[in-house]
Amino acid sequence: MPTLELKIERLEKLLNKELNLEDLEYDLQWISLDMEDVNKEDQTLKVEYNPNRPDFASPEGIARALKGYYELEMGIPDYEIKSGNVVVNVDPSVKRVRPFIVCGVIRDVFLDEDEVATLMNIQEQLHWAIGRDRRKVAIGVHDIDKIEPPFRYTAVKPESVSFVPLHGDGDPMNLKEILQYHDKGIEYAHILEGKEVYPIIFDKKDQVLSFPPIINGVITTVTDETENLFLDITGTDLEAINLTLNILSTTLADMGAKIESVKVDYQDEENLITPNLEPKKWNVSIDYINDYIGLNLSVNEMIKCFEKVRMNAKKSNKKDQLDIWVPAYRGDIMHPVDFTEECAIGYGYYNLEKTIPQGAIGEFHPQENLANKVRHIMIGAGYLEVLNFILSNKTRHYDFMRIKKKDSELVQIKNPVSKEYNTTRTSLLHKLMETLQFNRSEEKPIRIFEVGDVILLSKKEETGAKRELHLAATSYHENADYTEIKSTLDFVMTSLGHPNEFTVKKSKSPQYLEERCGDIYLGKKKIGEIGEIHPGILLNFKLEFPVGALELNLQNFL
Repeated sequence: MPTLELKIERLEKLLNKELNLEDLEYDLQWISLDMEDVNKEDQTLKVEYNPNRPDFASPEGIARALKGYYELEMGIPDYEIKSGNVVVNVDPSVKRVRPFIVCGVIRDVFLDEDEVATLMNIQEQLHWAIGRDRRKVAIGVHDIDKIEPPFRYTAVKPESVSFVPLHGDGDPMNLKEILQYHDKGIEYAHILEGKEVYPIIFDKKDQVLSFPPIINGVITTVTDETENLFLDITGTDLEAINLTLNILSTTLADMGAKIESVKVDYQDEENLITPNLEPKKWNVSIDYINDYIGLNLSVNEMIKCFEKVRMNAKKSNKKDQLDIWVPAYRGDIMHPVDFTEECAIGYGYYNLEKTIPQGAIGEFHPQENLANKVRHIMIGAGYLEVLNFILSNKTRHYDFMRIKKKDSELVQIKNPVSKEYNTTRTSLLHKLMETLQFNRSEEKPIRIFEVGDVILLSKKEETGAKRELHLAATSYHENADYTEIKSTLDFVMTSLGHPNEFTVKKSKSPQYLEERCGDIYLGKKKIGEIGEIHPGILLNFKLEFPVGALELNLQNFL
């Protein structure tokens, strides 16, 4: 989980309240923060926060919640947004590449060293938590006094525009060159891969503010003399970029700056005035909340609970219902059940009566017991466990592994967010090969395994697909061979209680070296494959040493 260092002195300034380190350490857990470290000498705490609360990515966000906890301020914070005259014109051409943009102006910015560090940190955290590493959301922060509105968000051919990028060598580069030679361009070029045009933001004089989601222009560099900021948030999801702008602008407002609105003109569509900090209204059953948390709170008691977590609430016109308003910087409220947690936080988890659950106590599913047993066996064999996504990429899964399959034979994602995750894995081995590729510079030998689900087509299932539990293992080093991986298989089968019931029969497979592979049978049933990985696959994954590998279908052991 993401972490944040908090200085007692800074929190005291934000809260206008004297704090004690030990008391604060105790209190922070009740607003959903986990303590990672306490430094009594420096009077600092290091806390972890849930990724679904990116508004906690700054001391200002945490202080905002603490004000409610300490009842210093209740309900939704009041942020004044002054009406501004800055306009951003959005050209329809960006629909093909990065369709959405929202903006804001922040006036009277006088940040100290800690606040500058916070601004940089929160940008990175928002890029990660909401932006999916800039793919979904990218943030631009500019010195607005160095440029002239109105601004224009459009799309251009890669070689048609040149500018001096931030952190470059001082020479102008066109957009294609930035993706090829600039550090940030190289890092994020994959986001624009396959696009015929690239997004860009100009000012009135056609000076480049930003090449989102890659890099800003040097002309708008923020310095210690900057007093007014222009924020541009671009992306593929309008709700996500609005949330990002709201978190960023309210954080700066809590630092003492003033928010000014921007008109975003989509020309052929409805215009936007941003930031928009209007809270979202929900209607939730009072009995539903009480039932979930096992309480019998009155309407007024429940309203106070929500005000303590910085929401507004009042009794609804509907019978036994509560109207609740969620602040615009909160993006984690998705279902009425989320309000049960907020109410419990406002009430205080420490006030809840401790009870023993009624009914049967749960236990592990037999499949999970088997998976845990196999994990212990593999760790005992000297292998390190890895955990990979169940979604995969068709090219790496099949083409890189020399497997030919028709689309009709695959479980595919209908509308994938990214081509990196356009199918589900039908085996674990290719994911281990990817892990070896990403860690090939580490000390050898590298012996890794994974126990996890694969998804296979099945006409017997209503969904057309079924899950299977598999084990895959690889050994990567200069002398890795069939003999080594076969000894691992012997150890696994013996530990599972089948030392004399399995055989390995000679076979051919495009994944393995001929004469160096076989099919694994338990009795008369094939349960897996074993062998030395084919050199062509090693080249595909940029591996220089041999790899011994095996994969077993663990469903046969249940």
